[in-house]
Amino acid sequence: MKTKTIVFKEANDLYEFNRQAERCKTDIRVKTQSGTFDFDAKTLLGLFFALNLPSIDVYYEESEKEFDEYLSTLEQTEELSD
Repeated sequence: MKTKTIVFKEANDLYEFNRQAERCKTDIRVKTQSGTFDFDAKTLLGLFFALNLPSIDVYYEESEKEFDEYLSTLEQTEELSD
C-alpha cells in the first residue's frame, strides 16, 4: 500500500480526484492526518468535507500507476521560508 498527502486547492480538484479514484480497480482510502476521518475516495459525498482541511492522506495500491501520477499533481509540497 502506498500513501501520499494531498491538498485540494479548489472544488474542481475534488471532483477530478473523485473521477480518477472511480477509475481505479482497487480500493482508495482517504484519511485525515489525525485519523478522525477514514472514508472511500470513490464516494463524492465523503470528500466534500476535505475542502476545508489543510491536507489529507490517500492510501492506494502501488499497482494504480495512473492514479499515482495524477496524485503527484495534488501532492502537498513543503514551502521553503527565508
